[in-house]
Order: sequence, then structure tokens, then C-alpha cells
Amino acid sequence: MMNNQKEAVLLLTHFLDDHIIQLYRRMEAEAGARDVFILFNKSDDNNPGYPAPWDARIFAFEEDDLHDLGYPIKGLHIRDVDIELFHFTFQRRHPEYDTIWTVEYDVDFTGRWGDFFDAFATNDADLLGTSMHRLEVNPFWANWSSIRAPDGTPPPSETLIRAFLPLCRLSRRAYDRLDAFYREGWHGHYECTVPTLLTRAGLRIEDIGGNGEFVAPGNRNRYYTSNPATRDLSPGSFVFRPIMTAPGNRMNTLWHPVKPPMTDYVHGWDTGRLAMLKRRMRALSRRGVARMGRWMRRSPPIPPTSMGGPT
Repeated sequence: MMNNQKEAVLLLTHFLDDHIIQLYRRMEAEAGARDVFILFNKSDDNNPGYPAPWDARIFAFEEDDLHDLGYPIKGLHIRDVDIELFHFTFQRRHPEYDTIWTVEYDVDFTGRWGDFFDAFATNDADLLGTSMHRLEVNPFWANWSSIRAPDGTPPPSETLIRAFLPLCRLSRRAYDRLDAFYREGWHGHYECTVPTLLTRAGLRIEDIGGNGEFVAPGNRNRYYTSNPATRDLSPGSFVFRPIMTAPGNRMNTLWHPVKPPMTDYVHGWDTGRLAMLKRRMRALSRRGVARMGRWMRRSPPIPPTSMGGPT
């Protein structure tokens, strides 16, 4: 790693089971000097009660941890548009790491993870991600309009950049700058806010592969393929859809989303949202009870009447 910098790798998941532990142990065995953790979204756990083994380094977070980040708009709830905040919870408690890789549980690599990480060990980009492109490449992506400045206005369209981030690396400088933006009140879908705001701040972003303008010479289509001009980024090896049951045959390639058959993982996207809906219903119920209590405290008492009715 560059100048002996300290680097962490986070395996992001909303459930724990034998398959997740197997992925973690493989990554830990192959990651070299990097520290590997399971970044566990406990609020959306759809396999509660799983007995995690003693040797697994698990960093669990819940919705309250996102609240504690203190942003006026982002992080108020666990939402798909704020997924980057999941690893903000880790970075805040572990500022000793110079760079942090985050790898979602349905990302696979047909090679040795350490070889992939090592390929970027001397790379000074503040954000490494995939399928980076400007609005003009795919103006039909639904989330361009989500990004807003503190005063509620959108930034100029020519400044907007999207990055697909099931796998990404952020520098400490990137976390610090995004933290400042979010405290000011910037918000939006993370695939747009992260690359757009970092570029706005003058930090460097880079695509680890693919074929767009942000790919470094020598890395074009090296570690994955995709088509940013389509809704699902397909065809390619690293896309939003379709779901794959196994990685492809090309070696040293990133694949996403990979959800093996013979398990519930192929339905993990749906069950994750079911858990989220249940959690939100519970939250709504709690807020309803709280509102009823406040209303009752404000309401004047009802005059008592005799058992025989009003007089």
C-alpha cells in the first residue's frame, strides 16, 4: 500500500449466515495486510439469531447510528439512497484508516482479492468506483434529479456524475469532505452525490475499469464490463440487473449481482425490503402512539358525568 497507509475492507451485508462467513473468511485470507470486517446492517437483519463465529470481526450498525451522524437531511433513516452512510458509521469510529474499501455481499471476484486491491495500492484517487459517467451518457437514469444543494436547488446539469458503487474505495479526505457537504445540507442519491460532490471539491475520482472517461489508461475493461447507457448497466459483468446465480468464467473479473441458487440469497433484495417495510411500519406505529400521547396531554379534560347520564 502507498507509503504504508492503513487500509480496511468492509463486507457489507444485511444478514449473517454460513455463506456470508465463508465470503468473509475468503476475503480475510486473500486481503494481505488489510484489515477485513463484516459491516452488518443490523436494523434490516432478515436472519436474526444466527450465531456468528468468534473469529469474525463484525462491525454492526443500526438506524440510530445514522441519526448520530448529525446530518440535517441525509441519514435520518436507513434508505437505499444513503448507502454510503453505512460505512460512514465505521469510518467515524476508525479514523486510523487512510482508505476504506466497501464490498457488498453480492459482489464476486474471479481471482485473488489481494491482487485486485494491490493493483490500486499506489493509486491516489479519493474515490474508486465503477460505471462512472456524466448525465449526457444516460439522461434517463431516474435519480439525477435527487441531488440538491442546501437551498434546495439542483447543481448545474453539466457537473453531475454518477458512479455505481457496490464496490468502492474512499479516502479519509473524501469522507471528511462529504461529511462537510452533508452537514451543510447537501443531499440526494449516493450514486450521484458522492462523485458529484467530490469532484466539486476538487478531489480526484477514478473508474476501476469499464470504458468511460474516468478510466485510467491500461484499465479499460480490465476488471469488469458494463454499459452505462442502459437502465440496468447491462450487458456486462458488473451491472444492476440481471441477477446471476454464479460468476462468469472470465478470470480476474468483478461480477455483480451474484446470488447463488439453493439458498435464499437470490431473493435477498426482496427480503431486505420486506424487513425494511416491517421496520418502517414499527417506526410509524411508535410515532403514532407518541403523537396520540401529545394530543391527549394538550386536550382539555372531559367533565365527569353521573352514572345516570347528563343532568
